[in-house]
Amino acid sequence: MSAVPAPSRRPLPRSHARRPHLRVVPEPRPRHTLRFALLYLGLAGATVFGTVSLNALAAGDAVAAHRLEQEVVTAERDYAMLVAEVARLEDPARIRAAALDLGMVPAGSVRFLVVDRTLPADGVMPDLVASDDEATDPLKPVLSVEK
Repeated sequence: MSAVPAPSRRPLPRSHARRPHLRVVPEPRPRHTLRFALLYLGLAGATVFGTVSLNALAAGDAVAAHRLEQEVVTAERDYAMLVAEVARLEDPARIRAAALDLGMVPAGSVRFLVVDRTLPADGVMPDLVASDDEATDPLKPVLSVEK
């Protein structure tokens, strides 16, 4: 014998009465699946085309930017070389050596000329009587060795 109780056959309440598995439904409206599929395919194609176009434009701009960066690097290198060339050419020792090669000699002591009287370039004419030579060259008496 077993200790399991036998199932009871009680009647189901009226709310749980068996309902038929099949029921009549109205005819469904026609679906436009082909239209929706074509619309979605068109949107997906436009999205893919737009993405590819933007990537192509970005790649073209990246190539141009890389080329410009290379030009900047080249220009900076040329500028550095030109600065070095200017520094080499401005070197006082090189200028002195070039002057000596041309036959120039170093300057001796420096002399200054102090003018005590006015010159015609000053805008004031002296009241002196000038000779013919002094009238043609107003600086001649100032620069003369005889005075």
